[in-house]
Amino acid sequence: MVTSVSDGLLSVEQKEYQELNLSKNLDWLKLRIGKFVSGGIYLIAGQPGIGKSTLGIQLALDLGSTGEKTLYILTEQSKEELSNRARQMSSDWPRELANKALDNIKPGDLYDIETLPNLLGREILNSSGKYYGIKFIVIDSVHGHGLSAGATNKYKRLYEFCSQCKSNGITVLLVAHVTKKGDIAGPKDMEHNVDCVIVMRKAMIYRPLFIPKNRYGPAIFKPIPLEMDKITTALKVSTHSETVSSIANTFLGNGLAEAQAAVSLPSYGTRGKITAPNLPRKEIEQLTNCISQIPDMEIEDLDYTIHCRLPGEKRYKALLGLPVCMALISSYIQRDIPAYHIYLGEIDLLRKVRKVPDEIITTLWEQIENGSIDTPKRIFLPKESAEIITNEIDGITVISCEKLDDAVFFTWPELKK
Repeated sequence: MVTSVSDGLLSVEQKEYQELNLSKNLDWLKLRIGKFVSGGIYLIAGQPGIGKSTLGIQLALDLGSTGEKTLYILTEQSKEELSNRARQMSSDWPRELANKALDNIKPGDLYDIETLPNLLGREILNSSGKYYGIKFIVIDSVHGHGLSAGATNKYKRLYEFCSQCKSNGITVLLVAHVTKKGDIAGPKDMEHNVDCVIVMRKAMIYRPLFIPKNRYGPAIFKPIPLEMDKITTALKVSTHSETVSSIANTFLGNGLAEAQAAVSLPSYGTRGKITAPNLPRKEIEQLTNCISQIPDMEIEDLDYTIHCRLPGEKRYKALLGLPVCMALISSYIQRDIPAYHIYLGEIDLLRKVRKVPDEIITTLWEQIENGSIDTPKRIFLPKESAEIITNEIDGITVISCEKLDDAVFFTWPELKK
């Protein structure tokens, strides 16, 4: 009887990927990428100053603290700049551990992508080479010398280098630029020649991270909100990872009304959208543009959901501009608006708070005096409207606002630098 030998997948042994050990400080990253594989080729892309190098240095420091050596190849910054960043990011570590990590990061220069395979053979794989024993290589960045998408031969040498690193169990992180449209710069096959693609964006204090491709774990298209530590600049997962709805109170002449808003990060590959039933889209877009003019309030390309409860009213009024802005900002920075705050005012293109009709201020004051509106209340008004109030009421504070910024920084003084 002849026994047949299987040539199907059942006969192919499963491969166990060996991992580079990341510390608990980077559990947030390991949880998302699945595994940080020895010999894995990773690519991180994003706009300048968004945190790509930060993540590369953070990984190098983390591995260095366990004794693993990193070759950090520089094409855009100097060794001194790299050293300063690494020292700052490890400034809250025990000094002995920080020195160990810093000593295990070897800075190197790269003058041409085409030389990478030769560098690997001569200095990294060669037992007498300068960088022998390296387990992790960061190239920051691939496009540092103006590498164009049409430089086919240079990209081929880059892929050859990555393939040889993979065969020798050396992990590589490629730092890449993005185009004005947000696409990863370079030929499309660069993404095909890596195992994991990480994309970072910027949204105020947040650095949304996406993983659209991952051979070692799940792809993640829902944004992972990161933020930078104010002292060390190291990346960490934001505690504000869920969308929060916020409410700002206002007054329209016949009673209190509400502007409710929620701001969230759009999924990877999608553009931000506005959901605002029965509200004028162009005016809402104007308000979001005004908010983005405030320093560190970069809220373009986000998802907005806006509702207004207008008792007795059927149409949107321009004086809802200030409460709508405050509700949007509150949701975005995830700080509550006190329930006793009332905001009135139209916002113009330069963020100025325009005067409210006198009769609305008069009616508001009458309702407070006759007890229809409870106290205490803090009322935010345009400067011109605040000036027509001549009498004081116990429990009522009037805040005069010339610009949207005044309302923001009086509501949340901790935001003012």
